[in-house]
Amino acid sequence: NCPTRLIIRLRRFQSHMSKATRTVFDIVTTVVGMSGLRLDRSALQIGATLLLIVLSFFLSLSLIANSEEALIYVVVVWCIYYAGHIIFYRVRLHHRMHHRLGRNRAWTVYESVLGVVYFNQGWCVVIFLEHYTNSLDLPIPHLLIFLVGAITFLISTVAKVWATLLVGMDVYYYRDLFLDEAGDGGLVTTGPYSIFSNPMYGVGNLSVYGAAIEAGSLEGLLVAILFQGSIYLFYGIVELPFIRRVYPSHD
Repeated sequence: NCPTRLIIRLRRFQSHMSKATRTVFDIVTTVVGMSGLRLDRSALQIGATLLLIVLSFFLSLSLIANSEEALIYVVVVWCIYYAGHIIFYRVRLHHRMHHRLGRNRAWTVYESVLGVVYFNQGWCVVIFLEHYTNSLDLPIPHLLIFLVGAITFLISTVAKVWATLLVGMDVYYYRDLFLDEAGDGGLVTTGPYSIFSNPMYGVGNLSVYGAAIEAGSLEGLLVAILFQGSIYLFYGIVELPFIRRVYPSHD
């Protein structure tokens, strides 16, 4: 009868709405997590990480006033995240943290610090592009440059968020690598991973190029090349040997 059908339709609608709400929530928490703050952690960890992010944000605003200081900021972030991360794993500092703090506490500390580094990795590019603009002299209309930059940024961001949703935030924060063990579910081969072997480092990093193009910054493009080349260096030196050892089915 009609009332029964109406109830069934309402329940289906509620189910669809519930799924849509969960999807939106997952996307929001993923984007925030990619920016450095994991919202699925304890209040203490969230508070400590947020405090360090806010502190680094205001320090950057107060200390960086010219292009030279913006360049220093980029170099410091590169040294910590890219060069420092390679050294961190090559000399097995993560194992020393396991022995000193215990695996769970070591992971919490590492994850919180890495979140602050993730924030500064993105924020340093924003600061840098504010001081290095209009140096990219291309013989094409400014509107076309803006569109190319915006589309590149959008495609890159969607691909990176999609890839992160598939593998999970733990993988994004290198949990399996840090704990030196395979993560749950093995290697993902669906979505962008069915097209690219490493969509986060590849198409996922094109957002920096897009932002540099929009700003008309030749120096910004050079920073994008440096950052992407460095993350592939980290992948080749640290991640790939780990993947081949822990995930034997990897080609």
